[in-house]
Formats: sequence, C-alpha cells, structure tokens
Amino acid sequence: MWMSTDKRRLMAKETSGLPYLTGISKEVAHLASQVRDEILEVIFDKFIRPDDAQVDVSTTSRWKRARQLWKTLLAEKRASYFVDLKASRFLDWIRTGETTVLPCTTEEMETLENGLPAIQGSKEAVRRAREIRATLLKHSDELERALLARGGKTEDRQQLEKARGVLRSITDAEWFLQRQPGDFAQYEKLLRSLMKG
Repeated sequence: MWMSTDKRRLMAKETSGLPYLTGISKEVAHLASQVRDEILEVIFDKFIRPDDAQVDVSTTSRWKRARQLWKTLLAEKRASYFVDLKASRFLDWIRTGETTVLPCTTEEMETLENGLPAIQGSKEAVRRAREIRATLLKHSDELERALLARGGKTEDRQQLEKARGVLRSITDAEWFLQRQPGDFAQYEKLLRSLMKG
C-alpha cells in the first residue's frame, strides 16, 4: 500500500513496539505477522490518519472505532487473533458501526473463560480449544442480543441457552478442535448447528 514517507514514518513510530506473535507453528506466526502488518497499514492509512480527513460526526465515530481496534492490534500477541480478524468484517464495523462479532482478544477470552471448567488435552490443543470456546461464547452473546432486540422466539432463546450450557461444560480439547470452523466467518453457522442439537 502506498503511503507518503512522512505518513509511513509516523506509522513506524506508532508500531515500533509490536509484540512477537505466538502461534501453533512458526509458519502460522509468520503468516499472522504479515496479516497484522497489512491490517495495521489499512487502518492507519484509511482511518487513523486518512489523507482526506473531514471532520464530521460519522468520521469521528469511525476514528474512535478504528482507534479502539488499533490499540488491540498493537497489544495482541496471539497469531490466531490476526488470522481470524482478517476473515471477520472488521472494516464494515469501523466504517458503519454495524453489529459485527470480532475475534476475541486475549482479555475477552479470559473474561469469557472465567469460572468455566478447565479444558483438558495437550498444551497447544488446550490453547486453541479455549480460543474456539471463547469465540463461540462471544457469538452466543451477540446472537442473544439480536434475538432480544427483535423479539425472538422463546424456543430460539432456549436452544441458545442449551448450546451455551454444552459449550461451558465440555472439557475435552479434541471436541472443540474437531468442530473448529475453517475460517472466522463460519463460527455463527457452527453455533447455530449446536443450537439445533
């Protein structure tokens, strides 16, 4: 992506302390580093320091959402976060503020996992299973809000709560790994299939 020298220098200054990414393998960490760089460039160029900055309410709102995501991007250490973020609708969320589920940050993951039984398995399997479970729980929270907002059927809310109960009670890492979607956009579909039984 083309940026002026001054703008690129400013971006380099803001991103100088990026943490090393941890992933399942060196290849995944390397891919995630490339994805992180691409996302950082787009957000910085289009939203944080846009060339055609116009001050209006919508621009300010976009800037705030971009800045919120920017802070996460600078701090997040999990490679899987960036791979999932690329497959999410984060640009739509920044532009319009529409309800979109973004990948769980490490902090959100810890909050969603609080009080749940520990997942059992190898260290790497447990780490990924925790991410999958937290992501499904985050999607379930958003689905619940949507159901309540549009007056969803009681049956749908009961099925959602049943699926949440399953997600909260399973401790086998392999169960989550076997159901892991191919990309982030498929998590909602997986949640809906769990709701059906």
